Amino acid sequence: MTDTDPAETPLETEPDENSTVSRAGHLGWLSITIAIAFGLFYVYNLFEAISNVVGVTSQINLYNQARAVVKLAPVPIPWVWLVIDVLLAPIAFALAFVLGRRKPVLLKVLLFVIGLTLVAAMTLSVEALA
Repeated sequence: MTDTDPAETPLETEPDENSTVSRAGHLGWLSITIAIAFGLFYVYNLFEAISNVVGVTSQINLYNQARAVVKLAPVPIPWVWLVIDVLLAPIAFALAFVLGRRKPVLLKVLLFVIGLTLVAAMTLSVEALA
């Protein structure tokens, strides 16, 4: 039996701090880059939804003014569909970001693509209903 001082032997339960920090830092920057790149597409869709709110309401208001001249009932503004359209992109991005937090990079990209596809399809459906 060897006589070793417990202070001189490293503990096996302690992880190597350098390897964990460098690996987490590298994956963190890649994840942030992916989130920012896809975030730009989601922001574009959000901008489109906000411009739809402004455009559709002004167009329906002009249409209602023309209908009032000939004494027709006004057309209601579809606020529910317009608000849903505005909320789709941020909710889908947040959901893809949270679900892909601790996933591999390829799965994270796939989640963002699926979310963006769903947002685009739902936006087209909402625009058709509004």
